[in-house]
Amino acid sequence: MLTAAWPPVARVGVRRPLRLARRLPDLGWKPIILTPDPDSVFRKSPNLDASLSVPDVQVHRVPALIPSTRIARSLGRLPSLLSTPINRVISDLLKPDQYPGWTRAAKRVAGELDGVECVWVTGGPFGMFCVGAALAKQMQVPLILDYRDPWTVDLKRKKLPIGPSRRSIRKLEAKLLDSASAVSYVNTNMLARNVAEFSPGPAANWVVIPNGFDSTDVGYDVPVVHPKPTIVYAGACYGSRSMKPILETLHENDATLPPLQLCVFGELDPASKRFLDRHPMPDRVSHGQRIPADQLAPVMAGSDALLLIIGAEHKTALSAKIFDYLEINRPIFGYGPLGSDAAKLIKHCGVGQWASDSETLRDGLFQIASGTLNYSPRKDTLRRYSADTMAERTAALFDEVTER
Repeated sequence: MLTAAWPPVARVGVRRPLRLARRLPDLGWKPIILTPDPDSVFRKSPNLDASLSVPDVQVHRVPALIPSTRIARSLGRLPSLLSTPINRVISDLLKPDQYPGWTRAAKRVAGELDGVECVWVTGGPFGMFCVGAALAKQMQVPLILDYRDPWTVDLKRKKLPIGPSRRSIRKLEAKLLDSASAVSYVNTNMLARNVAEFSPGPAANWVVIPNGFDSTDVGYDVPVVHPKPTIVYAGACYGSRSMKPILETLHENDATLPPLQLCVFGELDPASKRFLDRHPMPDRVSHGQRIPADQLAPVMAGSDALLLIIGAEHKTALSAKIFDYLEINRPIFGYGPLGSDAAKLIKHCGVGQWASDSETLRDGLFQIASGTLNYSPRKDTLRRYSADTMAERTAALFDEVTER
């Protein structure tokens, strides 16, 4: 199993391979984890969380000398006015990112492994697919590509006309897809878009295996008792996921809204930071950095609701955040476009409420403050989105491609 990150690295991409690795041994598969040493690939030191529950599986953290990462790290000593454009040039020159530079080191370690029956690799970053294809060819075993995000169908235009073209990267993706014995996608929209783009044909084994929530991630003794009704947001706001609409609604209704506090653990988007600078709302909003999972879990478990923000760019994606929230067993208050896949999941499973404009956002905040937010979880429906189901489908896919 190839993954760009593994605990104690706390990136969101860790969750899917970690949850699978916990369960695959009970389903007849022994995971061997290959992951780059963080110092080899990350330009900035990633967040670490030593409290993540890691299964007793074989893990190889493989170091490598990757020039683009070394250069980017050395730029940290320069002022941002210089380092930012140089980093952008470096990124634009890579095909598709720095991870193919890890291939030789990964092949060296993989060559010493015995009994490997297939190679499973999750992305993005999608340069990991290049590594996975090389290892599968070296070991002469089936390759399974696992898409947590779309790739070239969502590839943004470069700001500078340098480096590999979108067409050449699309050809790379097509080549990797052709080399795979199976491809899994976390949602049907992602699968449909790649089918339309690449026309894989009836023989292609492309399937949907949604993410899954895992109660093993949650470790705490007792929930934190908050002094007043509390809504918690855990994670980063970026791209089209902005906290600003929630902050604006809190500010506009401050005089009439009953006691209610929003606790943010993670990075705010620039627009939200500017809004909070102008309107601090200390009695309504607290903003802190990320904290380890074992500290965050009791805070979330004692909340009145968990805030989920879905931007227009992720309307058809089931954010990994929603699965982190499902395992806490607290109401989810979602905000984003009407018809979002996350909104459908929340309604279908009876785990909360959705807001899509200032009016429904205001109404939801008042309901959280008064303890009347809808929450009637349906256990049978929720199991479809569990890590157990995710692992069962993945193991079945492994059985199929290896003809067990």
